[in-house]
Amino acid sequence: MINIRFWLPLISGILILACSGKSSSHAHLNDLIEQIRIKYAPDKRVAIFNVVLEDGILKGETNIPEAKNELINALLPGEWIDSILLLNPSHGIVNVSVCNIRSDPKHSAELATQSLMGTPINIYKEAGNWSFVQTPDGYLGWLDKGAFIEVDSLKMLNWKMSEKVVVTKPFDLVFADRNTDNGIVSDVVEGNILESEEQFDEYLKVRLPDGRSGYISHSTITPYADFITIREPLVQNILIAAQKMMGRPYLWGGTSGKGMDCSGFTKTVFYLNGLELPRDASQQVEVGVEIKTDSSLNNLVAGDFIFFGTQRTDTQKEKITHVAMYLGDGKIIHASDRIQIESLKRGDPDFTEKRLKTMVRAKRMLKNIGENGVKKLAEHPSYAAD
Repeated sequence: MINIRFWLPLISGILILACSGKSSSHAHLNDLIEQIRIKYAPDKRVAIFNVVLEDGILKGETNIPEAKNELINALLPGEWIDSILLLNPSHGIVNVSVCNIRSDPKHSAELATQSLMGTPINIYKEAGNWSFVQTPDGYLGWLDKGAFIEVDSLKMLNWKMSEKVVVTKPFDLVFADRNTDNGIVSDVVEGNILESEEQFDEYLKVRLPDGRSGYISHSTITPYADFITIREPLVQNILIAAQKMMGRPYLWGGTSGKGMDCSGFTKTVFYLNGLELPRDASQQVEVGVEIKTDSSLNNLVAGDFIFFGTQRTDTQKEKITHVAMYLGDGKIIHASDRIQIESLKRGDPDFTEKRLKTMVRAKRMLKNIGENGVKKLAEHPSYAAD
């Protein structure tokens, strides 16, 4: 006869230990997942690592093979089932003058960033008429399929190797007929990349990424090889490009001549001078060379970036919310309501108290280019010919 009173506490103890062990194992796995996420994808704006553990199954997706491999290799056999989708990109090229990349796959979603005609993009997944894409600066978001063409590796290589030109005037049009202004093929903006086809006296026949052809004035374009090469004097050219943007409208998420936000403005000005910056102000502050300064603006030179927001304290983290470019003599140029020049010097008619009070840090972006997080387009895999 089985003594229930004897066995019942023992069985209960075994079950408690088993459940406790399972809970402990799950906690360990979740901690490991978070550690790998922090290591490989601390910024979800530029990396995909959405992995969770549910009922012993690792679910989710990532575009970082090293992250998945490290996670799998760190786990003991039998304590998990691998159901993580590794996202391998296909290729695309932006096919409109300015494309709007959004935070969700719908036109009413927040504008996350923009990209320009001729820019190569990576494509990771689809949702209806939308694709989840990544721009050359690493930024991720949703783009409607009418704004780009998908190409295979060979066509992408052909595009990179082809003779191209870049639009270097603020705005223009590509016409179907070089002898008249009738038949518009597309609008173009500064920074658009077009394939060169045939030279004429006043016009160049160009091809858009989707194969459409048209004509554009020679005065509007620059050879691609010249465009992606840094031109000296660099600081002066950057300041000139910045001031040519004066009066352009502010647009949250904008990175084009049609409208831009604060970091979109600085990013666009550098792009037009053969350089690539990270997308957002909170990312741009992580590159460049730190310059010690305060409200006196000592140590700053023209072309430096000033970042604004909330200072780090014992109880709060630093928060960067705005960026401006320093012009010298206390003046800054930035996207605030519109592209405009204001002053950080009290007594100046265009003095802005708000910005002076919220200065956080300054960075010199044009020192040790290529070693400080500021990239040369001529060496960037998305822009340089393979």
